[in-house]
Amino acid sequence: MTGIFQEPSDGYVNVPLLDGEQVVRQQTAAFLVNGRSILGGQLVLTSQRLLFRPLDLAGVTKLAENGIDLLPDNLAVLGKIVDKILDYSKAYADGKAGAINTAAIISVRAGREKGLFNPPSLVVATSSGRNVEIGVLASIKSPNPSPKNTAARDAMVQAINEQLQAAHS
Repeated sequence: MTGIFQEPSDGYVNVPLLDGEQVVRQQTAAFLVNGRSILGGQLVLTSQRLLFRPLDLAGVTKLAENGIDLLPDNLAVLGKIVDKILDYSKAYADGKAGAINTAAIISVRAGREKGLFNPPSLVVATSSGRNVEIGVLASIKSPNPSPKNTAARDAMVQAINEQLQAAHS
């Protein structure tokens, strides 16, 4: 288990590579629910799997926790609310880190087109009947409606399809 997934400072939740696994392509991404970005991260295509690495919220959590300790007593309720939000966010991010083996991918296609409130997406259909929608962005600084995002999405769809064809031949 080596590679970029062992670096704790790259800003994403670590997902270890398997022995012999190689990174084919990686792209800024967002986990989508009903077409809306729920959690930012990175979509990584490897020689064996498709990975989603959510943003690592540990640094934000630590900063907020330290700031909460400085709140005056009359704002303690706000501190408790922020604590709950951070606990939920960290648990949600850890739960969304994961992988789909390429052998379990039936198809991948372009999904939604770019919009003001959503990046262009791709949809992965798996052998378990699950459809996973992931928004794709050219970079972490790309606004949702940027045409660069559509090009990045289309390049990722093509790379995944090429990987699937290579695995089945």
